[in-house]
Amino acid sequence: MKSNYQRTADWLHACGKVPGHAGDLSVQIGVDLEETAELLRCLRVSKEGWSRLLERLAIDLESLGKELKKGDLIAHYPAHLRTDVLDAICDREVTGNGVAYLAGFDKDGADQEVLASNESKLENGKAVILEGGKIGKGKSYKAPDLRGFV
Repeated sequence: MKSNYQRTADWLHACGKVPGHAGDLSVQIGVDLEETAELLRCLRVSKEGWSRLLERLAIDLESLGKELKKGDLIAHYPAHLRTDVLDAICDREVTGNGVAYLAGFDKDGADQEVLASNESKLENGKAVILEGGKIGKGKSYKAPDLRGFV
């Protein structure tokens, strides 16, 4: 069975995204920041005042993400920081899995559901590209239903 990483890489490849392309990397960083903003918006903390800060962070991350996705900003990781970047990406995956475990989520099942949903966006193995370069949803698209994994 392919790893989640390989399924994601295959999906991005089918969507015409290639390693080393600055625009593709910037868009993916933008998407990642928007997902981080979504996570922050779901977070509730016990100390007064933190909710406003979390919302401000979410707004800022979402705004930056949109600028990157539109191509108004181009992001890159300098060569001397690439090992640190990979370390941070791996650590985020491990800590995210830890959060899922401690929250009692079926992360493996949810990952498979989300990956299958992404793959359902493809038509005949190819991406549906909308105006502006956004990846659209194919005729067989099925949104992920994560209710059974929480």
